[in-house]
Amino acid sequence: MVRILVPALLVLVTGTATAKELKVLTGAGMSMPVRERAAAFGAKTGDTVTVTSDTAGGVQKRVEAGEPFDLVIGTAAVLETLAHEQLVAVQAHPLAQMVAGIGVKKGSDMPDLTSARSTRAALLAARSISYVDPASGGITGVFFLGQADKLGIGDAVRAKAVLKPNGSGVADAVASGEAQFGVTLISEMLPNKDVTVRPLPDELQMTTIYTAAVATHAQNALDAAALLNDLRSQDGRDAAMRAGLKPVTP
Repeated sequence: MVRILVPALLVLVTGTATAKELKVLTGAGMSMPVRERAAAFGAKTGDTVTVTSDTAGGVQKRVEAGEPFDLVIGTAAVLETLAHEQLVAVQAHPLAQMVAGIGVKKGSDMPDLTSARSTRAALLAARSISYVDPASGGITGVFFLGQADKLGIGDAVRAKAVLKPNGSGVADAVASGEAQFGVTLISEMLPNKDVTVRPLPDELQMTTIYTAAVATHAQNALDAAALLNDLRSQDGRDAAMRAGLKPVTP
């Protein structure tokens, strides 16, 4: 779990503070573009924007536990469940498609990821592979093991596992040399400057979509909706692409 406080200009009118606090909960793979746009939004509106990131399962558990958030960003499946529980608005807006990749320590040789066959060979040759522990609530570990099983190398991959609670932990394991390869979302590895990352081939790629909705009990629903519109704008799309995600909004 990571908490980022994005400072914003406090606007004063006749001695009374008019800036509001906007609380955002996001899946970790979207945290990079969300932080970027939250900072810009806070600078423009005077709001103080707090961005909290967690695994997909963590996002669901936090909202169900009653933690107060104005805007919730997570996988389509999680947002659908929360909408059914009347915890977020029924209408969720798609933001970006997850893109998984393999990371290596900066300066190390990048394996051939041009096809499923070459990726299979690279994973078999690796001495150790870090990925998100499925028990932590992150979906990338489940996804990766599923793909490894389809390739017929599930047992070999599990034998080399360096399990981490989240994608940033995977990146850290690669950067420190604890693991030769890291497999998780590109957007979770890019912030680590000691890691070089490339996407998995299309035939092994994720299709999971991040969506967003205003929380049912939002204290700042209007600004939450405005930030959501920003994330769906061209600026938001550009931020998602810089983070290694694939935008899906028109």
